[in-house]
Amino acid sequence: MTIKKRYAAFESRLAEMRAVAIKTSMTWFLWVNILFSLFILGRRYFSPAEALAPSLHPAGVLETMVVINLLLSSGVLFILRMAPLSQASWLRTLSKSIAFVLSLCWSVCFYVLISSEDVRIIFPFAALLLFTALISLYFDPKVLLSFIVPVWITILITTLFHRTTLTVLNALQWVLLAGLLESGRRILNGWFLLALRREQENADLIQQLAQLASKDPLTGIANRRAFEERMDQEIVNHQRDGTGFGLIMVDVDHFKLYNDYYGHQNGDRCLITISRTLEEATRENAGVVGRFGGEEFVILLPDADIDALKRSAESITDALKRQALPHARSPVNDRVTVSQGLATWKAGQTAPSVIARADKALYRAKQQGRNQWMVEQ
Repeated sequence: MTIKKRYAAFESRLAEMRAVAIKTSMTWFLWVNILFSLFILGRRYFSPAEALAPSLHPAGVLETMVVINLLLSSGVLFILRMAPLSQASWLRTLSKSIAFVLSLCWSVCFYVLISSEDVRIIFPFAALLLFTALISLYFDPKVLLSFIVPVWITILITTLFHRTTLTVLNALQWVLLAGLLESGRRILNGWFLLALRREQENADLIQQLAQLASKDPLTGIANRRAFEERMDQEIVNHQRDGTGFGLIMVDVDHFKLYNDYYGHQNGDRCLITISRTLEEATRENAGVVGRFGGEEFVILLPDADIDALKRSAESITDALKRQALPHARSPVNDRVTVSQGLATWKAGQTAPSVIARADKALYRAKQQGRNQWMVEQ
C-alpha cells in the first residue's frame, strides 16, 4: 500500500472512530450537562433566599440559560441515539455546533454568578465542567475547543474586570487551568491517534500476510490454494445461474532443460514473463491465472465455452511466439513454448474433477509432441 493510500485509509478510519466516540462520549457529556443544570436549578430553589444574590431573582437570566441547556442536551441525546454512524461528518458538525451553544449558555451562567458575587463555586464548578469536556471530547480538538474556549474566556475576562475579586490570583488560576486542559488534551489525543496507528499497522500486516498466503511469491499471481478457493466460488455462482466456465492447464515445455542451460535465476525470470503473458492473453475473457506448481500454470475463464477456450489457447500460443524467449536446448522449438489442456465445467462437477480433466488433456498434448493444446470433452 502506498503512503498516499495509507494516509487516506488512516483519515477514513479516524473519521469513523471519531463518529463512534462522539456517539458514546458526547452522550455521557450531555448527561453531565443535564446533571449540572439540575444542580444549578436546585441550588436556586432550595437554598435560603438570603444566600443568593438579589439580582438573580428579577431577571431570571441564570434559570433561562439552565433551562435552555437542559432542553438542548435532552434533544441532542435523542438525535445522537438515532443517528447512524455512517454520517460521521454530520455527527462531527452537529457536535461542534452543540458544544459551542452549550458553552455560550454556561458562559452566561458563569457571568451572572460572578457579577452577582456568587463566586464560591465558580472555580471548582467550572473546572469540573471543563475537565468533563476534556475527558469526553479530547479525540476531536475542534469540538473540544468549541466548548472550552468561550467558557474559559468569559470567566477570565469577567474575573479580571470585576472589582471585588482578587484579579491576579484568579487570573493565575485560570491560566494554570488552561495549561492543564491543553496539556491533557495533547496527551489524550496523542494516545488516541497512537492507538489508531497501531490498529492500522496491524490491519496492514494482516492484509500483507493474507496476500502472501494467497499469492505465488515468485510471479505474484494466485497460488494453488487461492486458485482452488476461487474455483469453488465460481462453481457456487454457476450452479446458481446454470452456466459453465472453462479451465486451461499450461505447462512450459522442457523447462528443466531451460533451467539446466540458462540457470535458475533466468528460469525464474522466464516464469515471471510467462505468467504476465498468460494474464495479458486472457484478459479479454477476464481470465484468472494461477501457478499450480513449478512450471505449471492454470487459467480460469468465467462464462467460457469450448470455442472461447480454443481462442484463448491460440492467443496464448501467439503471445509466446511474439515474446520469442530463447530456449536453445528445447527439442520442440528454439523458443519457449507451452502445452495446454482445455476443459469446461458442467453442472454437478467438482473443482478437482475439472482440474483432473484439464490435466488429462494437457498430458495428451505433451504426449503428442508438445507446443499444442488439447480439449477434454
